[in-house]
Amino acid sequence: VDEEAVLDYVKGLAKTYNTAYKPKTLKTSYGPEVTISNGAYGWKIDTEGEEAQLLEDIKSGKSVEREPVYSQTANSHGENDYGNSYVEINLTSQHLFVYKNGSLVVDSDFVSGNLSKGHGSPTGAFSVTYTTTDAVLRGEDYATPVKYWMPFVYGQGLHDASWQSAFGGNRYKTGHGSHGCINLPEDQAALIYNTIDGGYPIIIY
Repeated sequence: VDEEAVLDYVKGLAKTYNTAYKPKTLKTSYGPEVTISNGAYGWKIDTEGEEAQLLEDIKSGKSVEREPVYSQTANSHGENDYGNSYVEINLTSQHLFVYKNGSLVVDSDFVSGNLSKGHGSPTGAFSVTYTTTDAVLRGEDYATPVKYWMPFVYGQGLHDASWQSAFGGNRYKTGHGSHGCINLPEDQAALIYNTIDGGYPIIIY
């Protein structure tokens, strides 16, 4: 077996079927469609793992039907890889929507990254790294305890923010904005925490 040819074939598969880092479209909860061009969320074939598995399959001489070996998986092979369970975060409206199996479970105002200090929240398609309770968020000049912590990229995440007296509006543009995280009312953070888990898609625009 020409192993180089196998690797080339696998690289071709990856180029065709990987969806990580590729633009995605989202029909927003407000109606218009947006294109999300940034972010690692999506399918990603493990080229080395798939090459090894394919060589093994060929050498076994048997007919095999299987999924490729992935280094990263997503929700769906359909039109959109995030499927119908995801968190939609609209930074302009300072409002988010959590969908699970196509049903709206949570919608809430929030406060995102402080624009006046250059801490704007990141945009793109990401996945929740993990979820935990009773975490302490630390930065250069702060250590803040939160009840619900759901990070998704660059150390940013969704969490409750008892210090915020209100949510939504233009608070994020000035002194009330966060270091980049999505600050939520505690009851809404609890609802989200009980709905999502590691790997859940976060689409932020």
